[in-house]
Amino acid sequence: MTATWEGMDAGASETLFRAMMHTAPLPMFVISEGRCIYGNGRFIKMRGCPDGACTMCGLGELLDEDSSQLLNQAIGTLKHGEVTRMPLHLRREDGQYTAIDLSMSGMEMNGKTFVLSIVNEKNEKERLRRLLDRLAFHDSLTELPNRILLFDRINQSLSRSRRENANFAVGVLDLDGFKPVNDMLGHAAGDLLLKEIARRLRQSVRNVDTVARLGGDEFALVLQGVGCAAEANTVLNKMIQEVARPYELDGVEASVNASIGIAFSPRDGASIHELLGRADYAMYLAKKAGGGCYRISNGEIAPISSRHQLEPLIDVVKLGFEVIDEQHEEIADNIRGILQGLSGNESKEELKHRAKHLQLLTQTHFDTEEDYMLRYALSGQEMHRAEHADLLHNLKGLQENQDGHGFTVLAHSFKEWLLPHIETQDARLVEQLKAAGITA
Repeated sequence: MTATWEGMDAGASETLFRAMMHTAPLPMFVISEGRCIYGNGRFIKMRGCPDGACTMCGLGELLDEDSSQLLNQAIGTLKHGEVTRMPLHLRREDGQYTAIDLSMSGMEMNGKTFVLSIVNEKNEKERLRRLLDRLAFHDSLTELPNRILLFDRINQSLSRSRRENANFAVGVLDLDGFKPVNDMLGHAAGDLLLKEIARRLRQSVRNVDTVARLGGDEFALVLQGVGCAAEANTVLNKMIQEVARPYELDGVEASVNASIGIAFSPRDGASIHELLGRADYAMYLAKKAGGGCYRISNGEIAPISSRHQLEPLIDVVKLGFEVIDEQHEEIADNIRGILQGLSGNESKEELKHRAKHLQLLTQTHFDTEEDYMLRYALSGQEMHRAEHADLLHNLKGLQENQDGHGFTVLAHSFKEWLLPHIETQDARLVEQLKAAGITA
């Protein structure tokens, strides 16, 4: 160690550094010349090292074969001060493997490369949390729920309505006068305006209600227990008044208004298509009346435009291997069917049937790839197999509706798993098959 803390000599600084690292809250170890040369207390405990000490061992003893190869490759390209992260499988002393995320930073000292490695264990709770984070259920600008979470909230409300005979309302809110403000003051000011409007709308409703951003200057509402105009009147007028209050944007006062259309379930429909379509048409009537007001659905329904639909699910990556490409397309078709069923009026039982079929298609696909890996002794089997197991585990968990999320989350979460898997693990598998002259 050449760096020192102020007021300490090199020896004291090194002692303090070792003490801090050994008691760090995360498992950490140091790699040099292909070997683990140091592990802190939490790493020793995690691995179950004999005699409570971290012995000098090679990466092949620390990790499974695939993880060891990946780590060696990463270390070979790691530049001084650079940080990289990767999923690996750590081998414990009892021979079992633990799925981890490894963060590494390299440094050069006395002609040698040292890599500080920090371990995050991927337990079940953490795996689900990461999954939900990846799905990005919230709009990045306003932090309101986005369309995916909105659709899920509406579908859960529909299920509750059928089960408990509970009323709820769906609204569409569009800003009046936003474009002139955005054009005059610029997009940065427009973004500040949208963020402040989102804050005011959130404060106008209860915790059980939902305010979502559909895109641009358009928002959506889900109001629980609201089944008629009289029950909606207070909250809708409050929203209109809050939006109409002046805004201070970079020293300039600006004003906008809100036009709101509202539809009630079950009176105005029992599907996303019907409720959003009728609320959208009512919003058009509010704008036609001069804006800054709300209108109740009169039964007319507007065509469902792209802003009310979930984004395209999968443009399947073609790998040029017929049987695998066909299976990918079957899986994608099934997920599209789930989304179409969500936007329509399919029952929960019908959606459960689709979800079960998705699991069967996925298992068949994984069995096909497993057969190829074993028959032709392809490399990377352990990592590929581990990803398959994770996918099926998470799929089963979401089918069981963990944390209250429904089928909308199921479909989009599977997209988040499937596409990276196709582009990495499946692509490598197909590349090996083609290199061996195998075409079917």
